[in-house]
Amino acid sequence: MQKNQFYSAMLAALALILSSVAHARAPEGWPFSEYNDAAQMSRQMNKPMFVYFGFATCPYCLYANEHTFSSVALRKLYTDHYVLAYFDIRGNPADSITLPGGEVMTRAEAIKRLKGSPVPAWMFVAADGREILMRRGSRTKVDAFMQFDLYVTSGEYRKVSFEEFLWRRGLREEKVE
Repeated sequence: MQKNQFYSAMLAALALILSSVAHARAPEGWPFSEYNDAAQMSRQMNKPMFVYFGFATCPYCLYANEHTFSSVALRKLYTDHYVLAYFDIRGNPADSITLPGGEVMTRAEAIKRLKGSPVPAWMFVAADGREILMRRGSRTKVDAFMQFDLYVTSGEYRKVSFEEFLWRRGLREEKVE
C-alpha cells in the first residue's frame, strides 16, 4: 500500500508542476484578463481592447516582458486606456473563444483568424470587435507602444492607416533589426 501512496503522491506533484507550466505568463504587474473575459468587458465598458498573444515558455515573450512591458509608465497608460487581454496560443486548441463581435470558435480557429502567431504579437481591437492595429516583435520598444496608443486613443484609426498617421506627424515606425 505504501508503494501506491508514493505513486499517487508523485502523480499529484507532477500534475501540480505541469498545471503551473501550462499557464501563460503575462507581463508581471499587468492586470491582464483571459481573452474571453476581456472581450466581454470591452463590449460592456465600450473600451478598446489590447490583446497580447504569447505563451509561457516563449523566450521572445519573456524578452519583451523584461525589456518593454517592465515600463511602469506604459503599464499605467495601457491599464487606463484599454481592457487588457492575454491570449495563450498554447492553450487547449479546442477551447471555446468568443471574439469581441460575438462570434464563437475554437482557440485554434481564433489564432488563425486573429493572426496571433508567431508570438509575441499585439492587437488593438475596438469595442465593436473591429481590428484597429496588429503588430509583433520581441524588441518593440516602449516608444512604439506610445505611438500605438496615440493612434488608437486619438481615434485617427477611423480615418487613416497607422503609417499615414505617423507620416502626418513627421514620425516613422521604428523598425526592429
